[in-house]
Amino acid sequence: MPSRRTSALHAHRWSQSGVTYFVTCCIQNRRPGLTNPVVAAVLRTLVVNLDASHDTATITFTVMPDHVHWLFDLGPRLALGRVTARWKAQSRPALTGAGLVWQRDFYEHCLRNEESPEEYGLYVFLNPYRASLLPATAGWPHWYAPHPGNLGFIGQLNPDGTPPSEWIADRIPERLAVGE
Repeated sequence: MPSRRTSALHAHRWSQSGVTYFVTCCIQNRRPGLTNPVVAAVLRTLVVNLDASHDTATITFTVMPDHVHWLFDLGPRLALGRVTARWKAQSRPALTGAGLVWQRDFYEHCLRNEESPEEYGLYVFLNPYRASLLPATAGWPHWYAPHPGNLGFIGQLNPDGTPPSEWIADRIPERLAVGE
């Protein structure tokens, strides 16, 4: 029986409380629908609940049409896989109602000491802009940061909370920057 390629994701999974993780969960077949207002609200509420139970301490979180990015410090009670499994299981009814299903596994990256949560936070914030889901002059309604003051880039945003246009131009593939 051939093994699933995703089984390799588990081989080096390391879980330690107090460590910062960058997690991406995708919808099966990358089918869009997570930005449905009801689904997006459920996903955010479940993140808030995990923070309230001290299983996570979210730095930033964003819902994209077919995936989510979540940057958080892991709490002391549950392992990384358990936190993610709980979040996905609790979100299943909302996804089922929208005809969506999570992919079996998820991608995670444990930030090393030399890596900055700030850079990952900026990546999460800019992701919808880089994907050309909205203009630089609009705010993404599915981005969440419970303590935005802890992110240095927030102080560099435009007064309306949108990114400077040069940030997006510097951070999108060249083919998108020239309008192809």
